[in-house]
Amino acid sequence: MRGLAGEKTLLKRLNRAAILRLVWEHPGISRSAVAGKIGITKSTVSQLVAELESERWLSSGAGGAGHAPGRPSIPLTLNANQLVLIGVEFGLESINAVAVDPFGCVLAQCKVAGKHLRVEVALKQLAKALKILRSSPALKGRTLLGMGVGVPGPVDVARGLLLHAPNQGWKNVPIQQMILAQTPDIPRVFVDNDANLAAFAEYMFGAHKHSADLLYLYLNDGIGGGLILEHGLYRGRLGFAGEVGHMNVLPDGPCCSCGSHGCAETLLSWRSVRATVKGLTGRELSILEILEALRGGNDDLQRSIAQTGKYLGIFLGSLANIFDPKLLIVGGSIADLGDAILEPALLEMKQRMFGAEFRSVTVQRCAFSSNACAIGAAGYAFHDLLQNKSADLPRLEQSV
Repeated sequence: MRGLAGEKTLLKRLNRAAILRLVWEHPGISRSAVAGKIGITKSTVSQLVAELESERWLSSGAGGAGHAPGRPSIPLTLNANQLVLIGVEFGLESINAVAVDPFGCVLAQCKVAGKHLRVEVALKQLAKALKILRSSPALKGRTLLGMGVGVPGPVDVARGLLLHAPNQGWKNVPIQQMILAQTPDIPRVFVDNDANLAAFAEYMFGAHKHSADLLYLYLNDGIGGGLILEHGLYRGRLGFAGEVGHMNVLPDGPCCSCGSHGCAETLLSWRSVRATVKGLTGRELSILEILEALRGGNDDLQRSIAQTGKYLGIFLGSLANIFDPKLLIVGGSIADLGDAILEPALLEMKQRMFGAEFRSVTVQRCAFSSNACAIGAAGYAFHDLLQNKSADLPRLEQSV
């Protein structure tokens, strides 16, 4: 009997999460449509919806006339205005924290300095950012559901262990445990690689929402890749999938920190482009300043960015040949250079891509700019909540 009771409890928990997930995916869906998609009776759906409404997860709208005879359907909606998730990115230069609703809309943001910090100091900076973020008026009255954290290196997700972040000098850091100890009032903390979470932002909230397969290329101070396969993040056997920054682009190119030459990071990272631009102009320029100089007709700079675009095309062609993606998203600071770098990249990519006449790869800029990782981290915290089979949905009682 105990086993049967346990199975019923698990089944109810899964059905509640499934209903919430469907209402999130299809705002305004009716109870009968929910029943049909999940495969349970309408009476069971009505009972579970009533529970979720009493717990403030869902609301029922006014009935619509619809097209079918009989009683009008009553649309169900998620109470997104009562919920909030936090996403964090540990970058090389800063720590970026955002608060978003379950649909990826940014409610508040705080960015603090974080250049070349020891782990302990970085966590103190994180605490500072969270304190500022959580005091935002936009979060008042909302329940904090959890927090996702993106880090620049492979992660053992099950243990929340950052295996290696070479540009930060961090190795074997129990980052999830350390954050939980520092913020015990945050109910759930999830940690993953920054590029994985940036990819998940596109999957969860982007224009190609829930695309079965996509490849995300993160071109920032470092370079990483995030891969969605069959609607799930592909991390590889040990979490090292997507570490594409050390793929070779130019065999006799600049020396890389890994000991090789001509790695993608030496040619396509924001650090390398920024250094090249400084060598040409005599000073460091922001993305906007580079674009302004390009529009102003700086020939040396135009040639340099076009050459970088060609290297990017070689890189994209190699990735297309390996993964054969339908959708390839380019994000990070380099993507903000727009057509100046993407046009020569796409031309070179088509020349390098095997069988280009038989397949098409859609290449687009990331929709979330520099917030992609943080938004994806928050999104994954919500996704993880809906997929969790070991615990029921939390009560909406905790205030930010």
